[in-house]
Amino acid sequence: MNYTLRFWIVNIVSTLLRLLIIGRIGLTIDEAHYWVYSKFLDLSYFDHPPLIGYIIKVSTLIFGNNEFAVRFPNVLIFFFATWIFFTCAKKLYNERTAFFGALLLNVLPVFSFLGSVITVPDSPLALLWLLSLLIFIALVETNNKNYWYLLGITTGLAMLSKYNGVLIPFSIFLFLTFSPKHRFWFKKKEPYFGIILSVIMFLPVIMWNIENSWASFGFQLNHGFGSSLPKFSLTFFCRSIGAQAGYISPLLFPIFIVAAFLCIKEAYKKNDRAALIISCFSLPVLVFFNTIATFNEILPHWPAMGYLVLSIYVAHLILKSWNIKWFKLYSYTALALALFMIIIVPLHVLYGVVPVEKFIPKDKIEQIEHGIPESERIDITNEVYGWKEVGNEIRKIVNSYSKEEKPFIFTYKSYLASELAACIPEIRVFCISDKIDAYDFWQRDLEKLKNKNALYICNDYFFSDPKSRYGDVFSSYADIETFPVYRNGKKIKNFFFTYCKSFNPSKLPDSYTTIAVKQKKDFKQEVLNFDHFIFKFINSDLKSKHLDFLVAPISYFDDKDFNLSFIIILTICIFILWKNKKDHFWTDLALMVSVMIVGAVIVHFFKHYFQRPRPLKVFDGNINTIYERLYTDSFPSGHTELAFSLCAFMFIMIKKYWYLYIIFAFCSGFYRIYAGSHFPLDVIAGALIGIVSAYMVVLLFRKYSKF
Repeated sequence: MNYTLRFWIVNIVSTLLRLLIIGRIGLTIDEAHYWVYSKFLDLSYFDHPPLIGYIIKVSTLIFGNNEFAVRFPNVLIFFFATWIFFTCAKKLYNERTAFFGALLLNVLPVFSFLGSVITVPDSPLALLWLLSLLIFIALVETNNKNYWYLLGITTGLAMLSKYNGVLIPFSIFLFLTFSPKHRFWFKKKEPYFGIILSVIMFLPVIMWNIENSWASFGFQLNHGFGSSLPKFSLTFFCRSIGAQAGYISPLLFPIFIVAAFLCIKEAYKKNDRAALIISCFSLPVLVFFNTIATFNEILPHWPAMGYLVLSIYVAHLILKSWNIKWFKLYSYTALALALFMIIIVPLHVLYGVVPVEKFIPKDKIEQIEHGIPESERIDITNEVYGWKEVGNEIRKIVNSYSKEEKPFIFTYKSYLASELAACIPEIRVFCISDKIDAYDFWQRDLEKLKNKNALYICNDYFFSDPKSRYGDVFSSYADIETFPVYRNGKKIKNFFFTYCKSFNPSKLPDSYTTIAVKQKKDFKQEVLNFDHFIFKFINSDLKSKHLDFLVAPISYFDDKDFNLSFIIILTICIFILWKNKKDHFWTDLALMVSVMIVGAVIVHFFKHYFQRPRPLKVFDGNINTIYERLYTDSFPSGHTELAFSLCAFMFIMIKKYWYLYIIFAFCSGFYRIYAGSHFPLDVIAGALIGIVSAYMVVLLFRKYSKF
């Protein structure tokens, strides 16, 4: 049977079906929020890294600001993610398992509908997680060191999608630890360069957090782990497991639990490579988030990447056990229920086919709040309806006022602000609340709205009277006007509009303003502050008579323009070179000199260009020096560059003394800071120039030289 052909039929048909419905369903709260990301492009955001915002931006530039444009990338991402999933399963097992796994992926509610239609950061994360898995499988099969650089790129992109991506290196570490034949990679440079590459790609998020007082990291840590000390809660854990079972499908969920244990068993007892790879890329995620669930409430999609990879083994297990009659019947029933769930959800969203009132206790059926019956209030699919009508009503109200009295739009709930912003993309929406959210970082310009009139909007889900909430922030408030929203002839929710006059931001409590999140910091200045802090720590806090005794002779000769530390390192390296490479000694020595010259020239030009003052000048002499007293040309450190270029060269040529090279290089950098001659950034830059120049010169020599 041609399972590859069957796979492509399933993947293409399911993709076309999704493309048919994505433009017919209004945006969810989360999707609207990520659409707002695309309106405020930045290095990162308060609640998530930036990749999802850039993806939506590109799509909306092509297709316009509409539901189809927001969701189209997600459908495309799932198409390619399913293809990569199929390829991974085929490499680990066979085509039959791969096809059934892809089929399983298309019936699991968490992936088939939520993950492939609703645009959230988890979608690009899933694609990059699977791509990392595929690259790692290829690495294990071939031992091609270049795959580590690809892994660095995919891991970096995964972390730009969602912070969960940081677990990918941990999964790789686990596999290398538990697979004896692959532990040799711990001694190779490529895995560490891959990690450095992923960190470099993640730098925009780090930079944003530095500028914004680490707000995003703090928010996610608090959101994930809670704000108090962990305390075991069986209620939290059971609620989390129940929600995950609903996302996976209630009858398939037990198979996943059994599969997780059997996968570990096969990996441990049978040394099965496929089971070990799946275990390492799935179980750490499941264990990590479900451990958190024992003391803090988590969202059911947080462990989704674990279930995604585990689906490969689940497909393998189902096919392996297919001849067991009761299991076959159970599997058919479980798959049928999952299929029913992924069909009934979009049908209910589109046509309201589920009689929600049948699932409400009789005493609550007639309960009405703000004119909306309970049966409509609990139907979460109503969330995506009415926004176009509300948008048109807002335009009508705004345009009814003269240019001088035309109001700005605001609300007190970020969820609501994002939905409103999406339905009136040409009008900016503000969120003025006492809760820190993404809007606090987008509206640091509230003073520009002083004395302007405003239109306050809320609905019955997020109702709040503006007069009681804001008081004298506005000079007066008009009566609240109600705008009802209908679905299939039934009223499903109300929106409330209040015209407010003369906004005075100075009367807002601090908790309502950007003071609560602190002013945006200058990235360059924050880096320099940190640089100065580390310098002070090494130069002052670590000062001791023992270190002074070791550093004094070197500093004395440096003051006489004689680089004693470099001469010592150079002499030892030449001796090692002579003892180990006598046949090519003079060639290697010439190459060593070339490396040092190239690095020294680069440092010379950098010093001339940056002209950074030395610590002695920056701190007006209030630092510890020993003999050498320098005031100019601090960046980068020439001493450190020479030491690192020499040691990097020796590491390439004769690896067995690697520990000596590391000690020499790092001691040289430490000494320059301790003696008060350089800042840490000078030393880091010098080290990087030394390492890169050494590798580039040797690489070019090996490529073009006849020796």
